[in-house]
Formats: sequence, C-alpha cells, structure tokens
Amino acid sequence: MNAKFLLVAMLLVGVAACSQEAPPAPSADATAAPSAPTAVAAPAKQVQPSIGDATLSINPGSFRICDAENGAITSTAKWDVSAKKIAEVSIYVVDPKGEKKLWLNGGASGESTTGNWVFPDTKFVMVERGSEKPLAELTVKATPCN
Repeated sequence: MNAKFLLVAMLLVGVAACSQEAPPAPSADATAAPSAPTAVAAPAKQVQPSIGDATLSINPGSFRICDAENGAITSTAKWDVSAKKIAEVSIYVVDPKGEKKLWLNGGASGESTTGNWVFPDTKFVMVERGSEKPLAELTVKATPCN
C-alpha cells in the first residue's frame, strides 16, 4: 500500500513539474551568427545581495551570446528565505519586453533548473507567495564574444 502511494505521489510531482509553460522567446535578431570555436570562459554565477535574510542566485547569471544555442541558455536558480520565516515563494520571469510570467512556486529554500529559454536580460523576480512582497531579483546578462 505504501509503495503504491509513493509511486502515485512521484507521478503527480513529475506531471506538475512538466506542466509549466516556458516564457516566450524575444523577437527575432536575438540569435547569434555561428562563430569559429574559441576557448570558453566559465559562465558567471550571479548572486543577489541579501535583502534581509532572503537570498537568490542564478547560475549562470551571464553568458556569451555566441556560445548559446538559439541565443538562449539553461540556468539554475537557488533560493533561501527560511531565516525570514517565509513558508513559500513564487519566482516570476520577466522577459526583455517586460512580460511577466509565473515560473514556479516553491518552499522556503530550493533549487530549480530552467529549460533552454533564458535569453539576455531575462529577469527573475522572487516574491513571498500570497502577499507578493518582493524579496529578490536578478537579471541574466550577455557578455561580448570577442
């Protein structure tokens, strides 16, 4: 009985995680022309300075546009607001045009990886779930390809 419950719970979590819609791609001209292979520097991790006891990091937080597939990358967000005694957060994605979409709802701390839809100037905004009180925000940047 416990094994069936665990299996059903895992399936429901998997279905819920797969049902999130990716933010829209920016307009044309966001893709880079192919370039000759070059040495690739490690992408930068971007960490939001603490706002009280709230932290948010995006890795990579910047990237060389010429190294990105179709001008976009996959990033990993990590957050921790447990010291603020906040039970749940929402993280929104704001595209370069200013369109805001809910990316995820999560607990007081966690980690989640995006799909291949993070473009230059994509902003991640973390708020307290329910009250929508801003806790942290980060913007992913592109770096030159020289």
